[in-house]
Amino acid sequence: MLDLKHGRKRYDSGAVLTALFLLLSIGIVMVLSSSGIYANDKYKTLHYFVMKQTFWVGMGFLGLIFFKNIKYEKLRVLAKPLFIIAVIAVFLVFVPHLGKKVGGARRWIYLFGFTFEPSEFLKLAFILYAATAIEKKQEVIRNFGSGVFPFLVIFGVIAVVLKLQPDMGSILMLAAVLGIMLFVGGVRLKHVLGVGLTLVPAVYFIIMKTAYTSRRVEAFLNPWEHSQGKAFQIIQSFIAFGSGGIFGKGLGNGTQKLFYLPEAHTDFIFAIIGEEAGLMGATAVLLIFAFLIWKGIQIALRVDEDDVFGKVLAVGIISWIGLQAFVNMSVVTGLVPTKGLTLPFISYGGSSLLVNMMAVGLLLNVAKQVRR
Repeated sequence: MLDLKHGRKRYDSGAVLTALFLLLSIGIVMVLSSSGIYANDKYKTLHYFVMKQTFWVGMGFLGLIFFKNIKYEKLRVLAKPLFIIAVIAVFLVFVPHLGKKVGGARRWIYLFGFTFEPSEFLKLAFILYAATAIEKKQEVIRNFGSGVFPFLVIFGVIAVVLKLQPDMGSILMLAAVLGIMLFVGGVRLKHVLGVGLTLVPAVYFIIMKTAYTSRRVEAFLNPWEHSQGKAFQIIQSFIAFGSGGIFGKGLGNGTQKLFYLPEAHTDFIFAIIGEEAGLMGATAVLLIFAFLIWKGIQIALRVDEDDVFGKVLAVGIISWIGLQAFVNMSVVTGLVPTKGLTLPFISYGGSSLLVNMMAVGLLLNVAKQVRR
């Protein structure tokens, strides 16, 4: 029985790492394919973005190894300080000459020659902090006033800061992740659903009264009426998928990346996958993500019942990665309005790549704690 349990842990970790390696490999290949022409035009080298992506993959593995092997109790101790640091870092984007505004959003900090997005670190820090808080509140978790309301207050502060950037996509995704974590942690389902339903009118009002989000909703509802304006990006994504067909045009042979599809190597890289690898390639990526999520759920299910922290942390991490991947692919295929969320492990972007790989390290750390 001991060997069987040990074998399961090794299999779970190996399966997660295999899925991660496949997604990272696809990401490096597709970043090169989708960004080469743009990089050569702007930086006079085809390899500008792929070299930076490769560098962050290496840094990500260092982060993965660190969080995979850090002592379990230290994770609980570090949760609150890391969360506080992450919140402060998000506020720093509003400091002149330190915060950097790109595409109308102020989400980046420029420091020592590096540009990073602190909201990405906030996502992981918040999940880690929420897992520790849910474990500490087990005796009162089923009481709304003392068990649920404090989480809503903390999340409200985060939501306000992210709204100022603005970053509605991250707000909605973190809200969903928190709801899942609270439910798994013992919160009554009626409390989770009640809060969610209560917030729907407020979310709708904010979206429709905010200029950039209302434009995105309008473009989503009537894309062909705004094909040369606010819906230009999603229309070009449709063209990429349509021209890719079943088997695609072949790696490097796509045309939408030739200054037709904005953000081809970041948020909309899945469209280039659909164009160059076709329906088969896009489906393969979807299946790899599904496999990774399935293994993450299995890890959470095998955590001992008395290890609430480990179980909720694993659920939070896999929910975050799974929801972000689902939303990104849904945006690119026109199933939901456009949101600025990257495709985990594949889209170009150092901050998201580094933090996502750290999260996988935490997931593997939880897998190690399963009782033999």
